[in-house]
Amino acid sequence: MSTQTDPQTATETGLDETTLNLVALGAAIGANAERAFRAHQARLEALGVSKEAMIEVVNMALRVKGDPHQMMLALAQATLTEGGGCCGGDCSCEGEGKEKGQGDCGEDCGCK
Repeated sequence: MSTQTDPQTATETGLDETTLNLVALGAAIGANAERAFRAHQARLEALGVSKEAMIEVVNMALRVKGDPHQMMLALAQATLTEGGGCCGGDCSCEGEGKEKGQGDCGEDCGCK
């Protein structure tokens, strides 16, 4: 398997070089592969792809990558804490600028 974008492959798959590099950019995010990210970002810039388009790909990759993390955090909260409270992750009240343990959270929050 090659890590380089082969123009012949693009013809065979029907995907152009820009699309293949956008996919690779997202995959680099998912794999925490800094070198691959930098290589594909540079190639996309050379192809004239806007930073906004690359940001859209990065945001999508982060959403996909974050889903399993959020599911495991919810499982840990549900099984390890009474009432499913915070388990080392972000508390919903903290997202609103409140502090758990300071009386800022409502009775329905579940933060300890």
